Amino acid sequence: MSADAAAALLRPRSIAVLGASDRSRWSQAVFANLEAGGFAGALHAVNPRGGTAHGRAAATSAAAIGAPVDLGVLLVPGHATADALRDLAAAGGRHAAILTSGFAETGEAGAQAQRDLVALARSLGIRLLGPNSLGFINFVDGAQVWTTPVRRPSRPEGVAILSQSGATAHFLAQLAARQDVGLAHVVATGNEADLDLAAFARALLADPAVRSLALFVETVRDAAGFVALAEAAMAARKPVAVLKVGASEVAAKAALAHTGALVGDDRIFDGTCRQYGVIRTRSIEELLATAEVAGRCGVLRAGGLGIVSNSGGICEIAADTAAARGIAVPELTAGAAAALRGTIPDFATPHNPLDLTGAITPEQCGRVVEIVAAEPAMAAMLCPYYEAPIGEEDVSDRLTALHAALAAKLNAAPVPGFVVSYTATHQTALSRRVVAELSLPYLACGLDRALAALGHAMAWSARMRDGAAPPAAPPPPIAARPRSEHAALRCLEAAGVPVVPFALARDAEEAVEAASRLGGRVAVKVASPDIAHKTDIGGVVLGVEGEAVRDAFRRVTEAAARHAPGATVEGAIVAAMRPRGIELLVGISRDAQWGPVLALGLGGVWVEAMGDVALRLLPVDAAEVRRALAGLRGAKLLAGGRGLPAADPDAVAEAVARIGQAALALGPDLATLEVNPLWVHGSRVEALDALCLWREEG
Repeated sequence: MSADAAAALLRPRSIAVLGASDRSRWSQAVFANLEAGGFAGALHAVNPRGGTAHGRAAATSAAAIGAPVDLGVLLVPGHATADALRDLAAAGGRHAAILTSGFAETGEAGAQAQRDLVALARSLGIRLLGPNSLGFINFVDGAQVWTTPVRRPSRPEGVAILSQSGATAHFLAQLAARQDVGLAHVVATGNEADLDLAAFARALLADPAVRSLALFVETVRDAAGFVALAEAAMAARKPVAVLKVGASEVAAKAALAHTGALVGDDRIFDGTCRQYGVIRTRSIEELLATAEVAGRCGVLRAGGLGIVSNSGGICEIAADTAAARGIAVPELTAGAAAALRGTIPDFATPHNPLDLTGAITPEQCGRVVEIVAAEPAMAAMLCPYYEAPIGEEDVSDRLTALHAALAAKLNAAPVPGFVVSYTATHQTALSRRVVAELSLPYLACGLDRALAALGHAMAWSARMRDGAAPPAAPPPPIAARPRSEHAALRCLEAAGVPVVPFALARDAEEAVEAASRLGGRVAVKVASPDIAHKTDIGGVVLGVEGEAVRDAFRRVTEAAARHAPGATVEGAIVAAMRPRGIELLVGISRDAQWGPVLALGLGGVWVEAMGDVALRLLPVDAAEVRRALAGLRGAKLLAGGRGLPAADPDAVAEAVARIGQAALALGPDLATLEVNPLWVHGSRVEALDALCLWREEG
């Protein structure tokens, strides 16, 4: 329902500006933008003093207009917003865009005023954009409800910009205008007292004019709403690129001051983006380039990048940058190389990247693109070449012919392709005309940003080809609340998780008998629901057998009595020893914002010193676990070596997914479930240790 309300707010049939005044630059901008955009609906000025505003009669109230009002734009002081909402409701208005600041971003008093405003709006049946918002621009329908000057794009389609910061939305829109990026919508959501960024984004996914979303995010107020957006984008197969602040403590404090909301755990946000195919970017330029390129490409087939340029140095830079971005640059087939030798100058070498040299003719240039783009290993083409002419002095017959040849062959290619400027540049009326006349698939963002964008587009496409996980039925609830290691292991075993063979021994005699049944060397660990870290107190003895097990039982129970005299000791766990293998850490914790979160990493130094952990929201299926494992920096260790067999990824993924299901089945009172280690030896996977903590405990 929020997405439907957001869609309706962005397509008003009539607008009343409450607080319209010739003396207000905000009011001047709103009226100028709506008139310049050709807004086809009724536009009304409202000012309590009446008179005229912006060349039209001003009604003293919205109710006095005498005609239905769909959207109210509130340019009134904070203390007057409540009365303005009541007036809007009296005129039949059901949507309001509130520019006014001074609410949650100012502290607790402002936050309470914002809560009161939302309560009033709900009682009146009005949905809100803002407060503390610069408004929105619907280029498709001409509804440019924006409070700073607007530069219309040459194409009202392509990227939709959504930002919690109005200024950042403005900067993105200005950059898009300079580089002639097609824009369909711009929305500044401000404090998101009612409708949030995710609601507007979901609404815009349904717009045929929107090919991709570019989001600037300071905080995620509704984690479930963000996940719903990501799922909707996957279903629509439209890329969502996001630039989110808050990775550093300084940025988190700045975001709190700006929006009045906490940014949340950036690591969980990052894992959620990877899980649901949202593209994470790190700069404004990268955000816009990625949204444009991914939107224009759509879902790419598997493969690498064909690079054709007229500069050997640019080819070398492109190859290095592509490698750094994880983009494959496939070798050409023998057939393609032979065909190129008959096309390019004799002193040129058929290779990917391909240096055309300055002696290339337009006809040869087009033929080269045709040959390389036809290679089955290519998913996309990129031609770093002379930029589109920005001044008359840049125009030449040769450049026009070269651009025409590139345009014809790239547009006819079986994979998406672009001509890109060597460095970031801008577009002029002349360059835009040339690009339009030639239908040149041109990027003015520069080679570095184009390659970053293509790398993101390829990774996003791989996630889209994998498809969304099928809806998971909730697991049957587990009534038990395991508090000791042996109880946790039995619980996991019942949930289908492979667990090391073990027994609980109440005394030394039972320990010796258990070891005999298990055969071979065993581990003996004190069993107590009150001792989580047994190794720290000497409560673990490894690699014993026969009568030595009796002594091991005595040692671990005495260690518990000595170091934890108040602990309940149930005896000792006797577990089969396992040979050296790959060890994984699998942990589930409950985040206050995101809910149950899976942490998955390689044990030892990889987790402790390097923080090499993949985070995912539960539930996860085996396919998502495989993707998470592949994203670890130490993922190559799973391939084995140094006497260890390669891990079976399917067996590992299935075990981890089952641990996640067990955590969900244990219910919302579970604070932590940790399996450390999950032992892997080829296709053998076993939980060797398990710990459960409950919310009242930790």
